[in-house]
Amino acid sequence: MSRSALWRQEANVQDRARHAEETFTRVLSEGRDIHAHKKGVLPLMGPDDTFNIHPVILSSVAKSPYFINKCCEKLMDWNMVVDEIYYEVKHLEPWTAGASKSPSTAYCLLLRLFTLRCTEKQMTLMLDHVDSPYIRCIGFLYLRYAADPSTLWSWFEPYLYDEELVQVRQGKGDTTVGEYCRFLLSELDYYGTRFPRLPIAIERQFKVRLLQAERSEERAKQHLENEAAMQYFQKTGARVMALYGDDENPTTWYDAVVDRVMLRDLDSGEMLSRPKFQVTFTEYGSTEVVSLGEMDLPGTHTTDTTSEGAVESGRGREGPNKPAYSSTDAYCDERRGRDQGYNRGGRGRSNDYHRGNDDHSRGRDSRRDYYDDRGGGNAPHLQRGHKDRRNFDDHRRERSRSRDRNDPRREENDLMEEVLRREREKSAAKGRRDYSSRPATFRGESDERIQNRRHMDRDASDWMHQTRETKPKVDEVKVTESLKPAAAPVREKTAAELAAIQEKKMKLMAKYG
Repeated sequence: MSRSALWRQEANVQDRARHAEETFTRVLSEGRDIHAHKKGVLPLMGPDDTFNIHPVILSSVAKSPYFINKCCEKLMDWNMVVDEIYYEVKHLEPWTAGASKSPSTAYCLLLRLFTLRCTEKQMTLMLDHVDSPYIRCIGFLYLRYAADPSTLWSWFEPYLYDEELVQVRQGKGDTTVGEYCRFLLSELDYYGTRFPRLPIAIERQFKVRLLQAERSEERAKQHLENEAAMQYFQKTGARVMALYGDDENPTTWYDAVVDRVMLRDLDSGEMLSRPKFQVTFTEYGSTEVVSLGEMDLPGTHTTDTTSEGAVESGRGREGPNKPAYSSTDAYCDERRGRDQGYNRGGRGRSNDYHRGNDDHSRGRDSRRDYYDDRGGGNAPHLQRGHKDRRNFDDHRRERSRSRDRNDPRREENDLMEEVLRREREKSAAKGRRDYSSRPATFRGESDERIQNRRHMDRDASDWMHQTRETKPKVDEVKVTESLKPAAAPVREKTAAELAAIQEKKMKLMAKYG
């Protein structure tokens, strides 16, 4: 290639870079104008020129021909971007597969959405879109990058266990939208790039809530398998336990009454995969809508089984609301009858026992009167022992009540301990994985020191072994001498050599005496 051709090629590269920079600056200014005049725009956290995207992927997207020529020149509003996602996006990774590390279509369209700004209504439509799961997941990516961290949970919570399939990684198996949402809330690394870091308090709060949602999902699956429990829940007026929590109070269990069973979505009118319930909390009188996993049978999460409506082993005692009679109920009734018969049979012995206790108490009262008559007051040692015994019994009963009482703070602390334990295990596993993936020559000085110490220990042990060896025996010496090579034969000197040696000695003697 000639020199002039190289100059032209270099000039074209510079022109393309300049055009890409000018185009990106233009769409950024258009986005700022939209934000100033458009109503209901989602507020963006962080700078409005990078949108918290990693600089490497942001620079690649801004210089991409697809982003410059297609996204910025032809996709001029939100509807056109959503249509392009429907037709073009096939995975959600930031980079395309291949030798050339070019940005993916999903991230080019995500950046174009940032420059156009989404309103709350448009984001709701994206998250509930029925045509493509990629439209929904790019909406979740938009929120994860630029939304206020304190509002993320309200956006993500309804979709944590969504069952729609989506391909996140190109060439890999499908996952669900719910798993993808949980991944975005709990992870920082994202397939070769990184999300903006959440505040540590909010991040751990998300993990605690994810753990609560995991347990609620397990509880909902158990309820679906229990036909008697489902029949009981779907009866109006049934007494249940329901979860409730807000910003001021931790999530815990409260007594509630089922007011309404919701089988269809209130907004769309579509059938729900699982019913929802409108309940009224009897302690406060407030009404809330809870899911199946946020409900349980009464008496399950508290030890108060004497209150009306308590349910033991999935059996309710609500009169007209009692579930269908089953073999379990027959077994419980039979055992209850045996227990009642036993109590009736032992009633006479019990009365005799209490009568004996009454006589004993009367004797104790007469002794107390005896001490009073003698001027000893109320028998201080007896009074002190009686009070100590009574205080001990009261203290024991109070401890039992406090131990059995439902403590929301304790439950929240247990969840936080579980979150911290999982974080420690994850950090330890990541450290081992990173250490094993490094080459042997780059594993730090500690490995080299360990190897040197091993060599020194081996040399010292060899030296000690040599010093402790005994002297060889005579037979071994003979064998070793026989194995030595034979010495060369001595050659006798001639008369001329002897005469020269003698002459040399005489000269030395004459010179040095």
